Amino acid sequence: MSKKDRRRVLAQIWGTPTSHDIDMVDEGDQIVVFSNYRGVVGWWMEIFKTYYPNIKCKEKGDTIKIKPTVGVTIKLNKTTRLMKVYGKDHWPWFVDTFEILLDIGNGDAVELPSEGGSISENSVTRYLQLNKDDEEVQDLLDRIPEGGGIMHHEFIMRLWKSLLDDWFGVGAAVYIVTPRIDSERLFQIMLLMIRNKGTGFKVTLMTPAKQIDGERFDKIMERTRRRIKEVQGQQGARLVSDVKLEWVMLSLNVQHSEFSTNFIAAHKDEEGEVLTTTAHFHKSHFHHQQKDNVSYCRLSPHDLRKNYLLPLNIGNNVF
Repeated sequence: MSKKDRRRVLAQIWGTPTSHDIDMVDEGDQIVVFSNYRGVVGWWMEIFKTYYPNIKCKEKGDTIKIKPTVGVTIKLNKTTRLMKVYGKDHWPWFVDTFEILLDIGNGDAVELPSEGGSISENSVTRYLQLNKDDEEVQDLLDRIPEGGGIMHHEFIMRLWKSLLDDWFGVGAAVYIVTPRIDSERLFQIMLLMIRNKGTGFKVTLMTPAKQIDGERFDKIMERTRRRIKEVQGQQGARLVSDVKLEWVMLSLNVQHSEFSTNFIAAHKDEEGEVLTTTAHFHKSHFHHQQKDNVSYCRLSPHDLRKNYLLPLNIGNNVF
């Protein structure tokens, strides 16, 4: 199996809902799983004992060594909180078993205490400059005049991020429609996806293959992927690992069409929401003293599909 295929498999496993953030790296001869939570080693041990009731472990210093099956060895370090999975059969065991182990761990999911929070998730939150205590979505929506109005670029950017975060967080089907998007906005969408992994959301980005300013979307995506690999979080580590980036690429549904409207929308159960604006999701509207129309409404999923999605040939298979 190629490195790309192995990364895709790990991305699918990483996408399993967990009560806290973990990450994983494929080093070829071993897979390293890590988390910043203080109680993660005890959490792993409870999972292994549940799935393997007769499992034996050897403890020496800070290291716990267990052999879940023939050809597989696992080492847990209580200081670094690293789990190393190796042995001649470590890959097939990991592929066949690890999602099951994560599901067991979520059977009684409890948010574990952390030191400074989860490195990945909290860094993502800081990078996004999201603080829901100060910036509740409803407070922002209440500032939009009835029937819509002209709003400032900074307000539109805060509302754009907060609404998407809220919709991803409740597991909605989300649609982002714009004729022009830049790598910063695309990067923020990806971080919002990572922040809300496990909620079951679906996201579709509709944008022209050739943007209205002439730039091709595939170039924007290429620049975004390079940017993701360069941005660092705490302690000099990458903000987004290769596995998380692969999961985003697998989860983000990109469609291309020609149009000139801008909106974000979502539906879940029997409720739908739409935020329309004249602002492109691009730095030319969000980084300058720009003012644009903004309008927000709640509507039925049927009307969302009929009036907003079907005219753009999206949403045909989601209702």
